[in-house]
Amino acid sequence: MIDLMKKNFTQIKRMRFITSWIIIYFCLMGCESSYTQPKIFSNQSADKRVITLSPHLGEMMFDIDAGNMLVGVSAYSNFPVEILQLPKVGDAFILDLEQIAVLQPDIILAWEDGTPGRVIDELRKLNYRVEVIKTSRLEDIPLALIKLGNMFDRQNQAEIIIEKYQLEIAKLKNTFGEKDNINVFFQIDDRPLFTIGGSHYISQLIELCGGKNIFRELPQLAPSVSIESVILRDPDAILSTDSAGDEKFDIWHRWSEIKANKLNNLYSINADRLERPTARIIKAGQEICQKLEESRTKDIS
Repeated sequence: MIDLMKKNFTQIKRMRFITSWIIIYFCLMGCESSYTQPKIFSNQSADKRVITLSPHLGEMMFDIDAGNMLVGVSAYSNFPVEILQLPKVGDAFILDLEQIAVLQPDIILAWEDGTPGRVIDELRKLNYRVEVIKTSRLEDIPLALIKLGNMFDRQNQAEIIIEKYQLEIAKLKNTFGEKDNINVFFQIDDRPLFTIGGSHYISQLIELCGGKNIFRELPQLAPSVSIESVILRDPDAILSTDSAGDEKFDIWHRWSEIKANKLNNLYSINADRLERPTARIIKAGQEICQKLEESRTKDIS
């Protein structure tokens, strides 16, 4: 029974992990609704009633000192801790439209790469104001903060976060950017095997750390690849996140000829930091740089 419970828990973690990544490029249909058009709340004060449809957007609201405006957030929103007290309105696949109507938001923040277009269209048909925020690449994060700062009269707070973010990005680049190249395979999941293309912000982080994404030429954000293609490209290091499951690297143990396997360069990165494109992603970048620096100290001969 214990083994079965562990297996079920692992499967739940895997499904949550896959969902958080595949959603980036498979924008599925939103939920069907039979609800009548809700009465939209009109807030005359400077503060607005805001709902976020992605965990990182809720985090950004707190970053710019606008967390007090949140009245609802998406599933898996867990940072900062204050956000745990807020009502959940569903995830990117299925929204609780009844809950949203009760919360009467002035603005709903959607994620360009994660919120399905049909969900956005349905909300707009219900006369909600939906603002779409883009955070596909590292340079999008300051732009998103500026947009939110302007939207909620938090320009000064946004500028403070942006200045610190850009300084830390420059530090990573100056410290690690000229280091010896490390060929890196980033594994989203192993069943099926997904990775990141060159346009993904994680690929940018790897480059800042002096690494090279072995699938950087692929145009998709999260393409599916074969085990054989990874073996042929022979990565020096394999990275994944700690939400991918404890057995995520098991598929590579049988391929002893891979450099990453020979040198035991199989590394897990904190998922909450890495999977959420906010200013906090700097900490994930620092962790990646540290792992790649560790890889450089190992001799394959």
